[in-house]
Amino acid sequence: MTDKLTGKLTGMRRCLYIYPWDLQDEPDLRLFAGRIRDMGLDTLTVAMAYHAGKFLRPQGRTSRVHFPQDGAVHVRVDPSRFGTIRPVMADRLLDDADLGVLAEEGLGILGWMVLLHNTELGRRHPHVTCENVFGDRYPYSLCPAHPDVRAYAVALAGEVARMPAVRGLVLETPGWQPYQHGYHHEISLLDRDPWFEAVAGLCFCASCRAGAAEHGIDADALRRTMHDQASRYLARPVDRGWDDGMARLLAEMVSNDLLRAFLAWRCGVITALVTAIRAEIGAAGSLHVIPSVQRNPVAAWLEGSDLAALSAASDGLELCLYQPDPRAVVSTLLDVRDALPAGALPRVVLRPSPADFPSEAAFAAVVRAVLATPGQNVAFYHYGHLRRANLDWIARALREG
Repeated sequence: MTDKLTGKLTGMRRCLYIYPWDLQDEPDLRLFAGRIRDMGLDTLTVAMAYHAGKFLRPQGRTSRVHFPQDGAVHVRVDPSRFGTIRPVMADRLLDDADLGVLAEEGLGILGWMVLLHNTELGRRHPHVTCENVFGDRYPYSLCPAHPDVRAYAVALAGEVARMPAVRGLVLETPGWQPYQHGYHHEISLLDRDPWFEAVAGLCFCASCRAGAAEHGIDADALRRTMHDQASRYLARPVDRGWDDGMARLLAEMVSNDLLRAFLAWRCGVITALVTAIRAEIGAAGSLHVIPSVQRNPVAAWLEGSDLAALSAASDGLELCLYQPDPRAVVSTLLDVRDALPAGALPRVVLRPSPADFPSEAAFAAVVRAVLATPGQNVAFYHYGHLRRANLDWIARALREG
């Protein structure tokens, strides 16, 4: 439902993620809105700034295999509100009037924004991208410690939040991207190692080194140490197992005071960015944060996300619990709740798909478990990726829940 005084979404429990091209495929948005409501859903979380990909669309009308425009903003924004970094505008924009129709039909509209995972902007502005321990740049990851990046993120959030039909934002990738994040044709002939991935995901660009120095942290010394350790690891004749790599990472966290201080500083950077966005959009619109793109959001600190701090700086977290074991979904949710202030209830995002659940019954059981806590919100990913039969899973699970 929507608060009549502020227009802010309140008490929303049942959301569906959707891409702009899915909406643009629909010949009658009023009929479409009715179908969404009949599923037991009351909110659409619409991608308004997104990245590249190759997406299979079981229900697609204009394309079944879709390649989104890289790093594009899909709604109209005012270019004059931006500084050095300006948004890449999609070739085909969502119509404000179409979003208004959906709102008139009783659906809440949330603006889903992929903020700093943007390869196109990284290519246009390489000096604001993350720089790893070896000096290599990650063009897909804009560095939130750079003032131009922060200015871009705040301006974009403000522009989307001011759209008449939008009643709140969902921020994805507000921080540094982890090392392993599905870049195009990502290839490594070494086994995955959590210690190496943590080190390779750190940014030591000029903005990070200067920002850390202002807090008394010698990032140059840390970089030298991590560079030498990572170089020795790459020179080894054998890989080590995942569990051994995790043990090494935990040992590093315990023994390396400089690393801990640097990680804490990074978390402060992201919390400050979300706080600035909160101030920019004002109290009228809700603000939720997806703190991690990793399978387990408890590891969000790798991206600079302090779960408790981000929850306090926004209206709550949005947890993408895409796990194949239904028990793991509930367990991870409880782990995150333990890290948050008492009473904080993050919104859970589930995928009603064989990619995560062995059966409809398993999916329905998790939905029931999630909604068993009074006030717990739930969202589902993603309309365009699902077969009609899997969308029906949502409707039946919500009726039972």
